[in-house]
Amino acid sequence: MQSFWEKDLTHYEVAIVGAGIVGLSIAASLIEKNIKNILILDRSVIPYGASTRNAGFACYGSLTEVLSDIKTMGADNARELLFNRWMGLQITRKRLGEAGMEYESLGGYELLENQVEARLDQMDAVNQLVSDFLPGYLRDADDLKSELGIHSDGRLISIDQEAQLNPALLLRSLEQYVTENGATIRTGSHVKSLNDINDKIQIEVKDGSRKMITFSAGKVVVAVNGFAEELIGNDLVKPGRGQVFITKPIPELKFKGNLHIEEGYYYFRNVGNRLLIGGARNFDFQNEETTEIELNDKIQSHLEHKSQEIFQLGDSFAVEMRWSGIMAFGNDKTPLVQRSGNNMYLALRMGGMGVALAGTIGEEVAEMIEEDGL
Repeated sequence: MQSFWEKDLTHYEVAIVGAGIVGLSIAASLIEKNIKNILILDRSVIPYGASTRNAGFACYGSLTEVLSDIKTMGADNARELLFNRWMGLQITRKRLGEAGMEYESLGGYELLENQVEARLDQMDAVNQLVSDFLPGYLRDADDLKSELGIHSDGRLISIDQEAQLNPALLLRSLEQYVTENGATIRTGSHVKSLNDINDKIQIEVKDGSRKMITFSAGKVVVAVNGFAEELIGNDLVKPGRGQVFITKPIPELKFKGNLHIEEGYYYFRNVGNRLLIGGARNFDFQNEETTEIELNDKIQSHLEHKSQEIFQLGDSFAVEMRWSGIMAFGNDKTPLVQRSGNNMYLALRMGGMGVALAGTIGEEVAEMIEEDGL
């Protein structure tokens, strides 16, 4: 039951389900096309997926990840994916400014532990593939291992254009950007169903008081990534949980920047003089294909062992916090951005790269909505 006044609070031109980095970036792109009557809904007070539970990498793809993508997607598609990640970050940096996300250009590295020579032999080809937008992307940096405190017989590759950011500050800056420009964010709003009726989408929402509220919008964008199955009911998107922890301060820590291992399945970065470590989903794929926000003790223990193996910090290494986050994947790394019916759009399956892709995805979805008309 609505009041006379509430009816003006429940209809919007566009509604976005998901108030994470991708959902807010879509709203920002719509605003920049002068569409400002926008509602953004999220089930949690703080977005529940990966937006504030990631490592804060501003990255495009390591050598082994790119080589894997070329194998599964072909060189042209792999190149396009890297370009979209690169362009997405350029859009976000221009929109918010680097201070608006604590963007730091500390560079990145990859440690090659397997098939080293075969992969090195393909490095020049990858550099050539992305030379028009990422010139000099990859180079040998094995002589820096000691300086960075890395103990390994593997080969170190530098990825100079990589950076780090603060995902919580990025999210806050995006929230401020869209709300100051007319969008409305309603958190604690769990969308239960979407129904296309009379050229509008009815959005059934359960709020924190356990009451059902019906919103309506001319267009709806589903941007809940790993939690999409509940709303779209198909197998195009598979959740993938990521395990993460951060150490207590390590005064003697030498490492600065990002470090990838094994197609990005392992990732490390410094946060000041702390180490943040995550990944190893490939160590237990079956149990990590879930939307449950829980710790996997086997993976957490494995990550600790891997960290000590590489950095050999001894008693200085002590974990302060552990967490997990939900990503979304498909048969390859291509994001799922498409129309779904007359008035609904999907922006899903970021493959663990939502921070980089968000700016590009926002532009793509906004262009589709503008093209279709409200």
